[in-house]
Amino acid sequence: MSLGLKLYISLFLVMFIGLSVFTVLTITDQKQDMLQLVRQSAIRTTELIESSIHYSMLINRKEDIDQIFKNFETMSGFEVIRIYDKTGRIIFTTRPDEKDGQVAITSRACQVCHQATKPLKSVGTTQRQRIVRAAEGGHDVLALTQPINNEPSCAIVGCHVSLEERTVLGVLDVQMSLETVYANLARNQRQTVIVSVILVLIVLTVVGVLIYSLILVPVRTLSQGTKAIAKGDLSYKIPIRSADEIGELASSFNRMTEELRKAHDEITEWSATLQEKVDQKTEELQQIQTHLAQVEKMASLGKLAATVAHELNNPLEGILTYTRLTRKRLAERRITPELLSSIEGDLSIVCEETLRSGSIVKNLLLFSKREMREFASRDVKHIVEHGLQLVQHHLELNEITLVTVFSDEPIEAVCDRNQLQQALLALFMNAVEAMPQGGHLTVGVLELKDSVRISIQDTGCGIPTEFLAHIFEPFYSGKKGGRGVGLGLSVAYGIIEAHSGRIEVESTVNQGSTFTVEIPKRLPADNSAAESISASGQIEGDRRGS
Repeated sequence: MSLGLKLYISLFLVMFIGLSVFTVLTITDQKQDMLQLVRQSAIRTTELIESSIHYSMLINRKEDIDQIFKNFETMSGFEVIRIYDKTGRIIFTTRPDEKDGQVAITSRACQVCHQATKPLKSVGTTQRQRIVRAAEGGHDVLALTQPINNEPSCAIVGCHVSLEERTVLGVLDVQMSLETVYANLARNQRQTVIVSVILVLIVLTVVGVLIYSLILVPVRTLSQGTKAIAKGDLSYKIPIRSADEIGELASSFNRMTEELRKAHDEITEWSATLQEKVDQKTEELQQIQTHLAQVEKMASLGKLAATVAHELNNPLEGILTYTRLTRKRLAERRITPELLSSIEGDLSIVCEETLRSGSIVKNLLLFSKREMREFASRDVKHIVEHGLQLVQHHLELNEITLVTVFSDEPIEAVCDRNQLQQALLALFMNAVEAMPQGGHLTVGVLELKDSVRISIQDTGCGIPTEFLAHIFEPFYSGKKGGRGVGLGLSVAYGIIEAHSGRIEVESTVNQGSTFTVEIPKRLPADNSAAESISASGQIEGDRRGS
């Protein structure tokens, strides 16, 4: 229901109730006023009749009184006029057929004075009036009873007793018809109702027009404006037709729309400028990132070259030293058994350093060289078991107890068998080197919904927290005594990454480490890695300090 309709209905109800009460009160007042006029007319008529017949009664001329009553009989507005004596007999009447008739003392005309045991000497005007229903006409009549008091002059002619014997000689009963009064009252009531209805219709029409023009139309205009703004039309303006509150509201709405439009234009301009700046900064960042990547690559190559040079320089320096020493001894051409034994020892050192240099070169090739992968569905459990067989001798030499947690059923996954075994061997040897005094090595294979998880847990020395972030970097090694060149875990990390898998480590110093390898059962469709680290060569286990 709209606001205008609610207001219109409310005003209609208020006006309807108010005018209804006004109409009822007006009709009631009209009825009371008209009845009061009739009562006053009846009183004056009664007094007039009493005055008219007074002289005739004094001279006892009854025929004059009859004539007077006949004259009243032809007058309109009178129902009947009667005079009763003290016994209730009708002495005079405007209806000839009622003359000398008898009325009971209990009738309403007589009850005015005879309602008590002893007749009343005087009765007020209000008590002497009554409204009765005419038997023949069925309409109401106003009856007024006027006592005819005895006077000293009444006894002169000898027709009445003295005043001392009787104070009231009879009763004059005048009945006036209310039919015309009620007809006029009904006509006035109809006119009042019609005027009230017309007044209500006129007022409601005027109020409706005012509500529509002053409230409903401006509110609809405001509503249309809000809908237009909601749709993004910030150019919508509400016409201001008045200076009242509605006009102020429309003006405020227009100011708000203008502010919104300005803010929208500023935001649009800022957005365009911001987009240009973002594109410019993005291009600059891309250039910087490309430059940094190139710088980082060159720095990594420099670091790698320096590390390789350092790692190769030590064994080559030893080889060169012992070679020169041997040449010097051989140049003396005095070979004794002691010298021969010393030369053999020096040559053994040269051999070891040569093997060490070769190991460095081989691991470097393993880290850098890539060849075509050979992926196929393999039993991961079998690959793990085969890798453990290869390190079984190292486990026995270091007194390490092996614990395996496998299922009896094969666990299939798409992988390169040789590469995966190479990565596992690096992790196994890493665990063995972490337990030189013995310990426990627990290896488990668990089949998940879409992947296979391999866990390798040792009870070795563990990895310090500050080393965990660097354990997969090339040439990083936390082993004591210079064992390893720090490429084993890097090779393993690259192999697992080539399988779209992940490798994680958890370690606590002096308690051990746990490496977790997880590879998918099926390679992702967008896996574009077509090359992998070569599985050839000897893998030297590298412990990252674990």
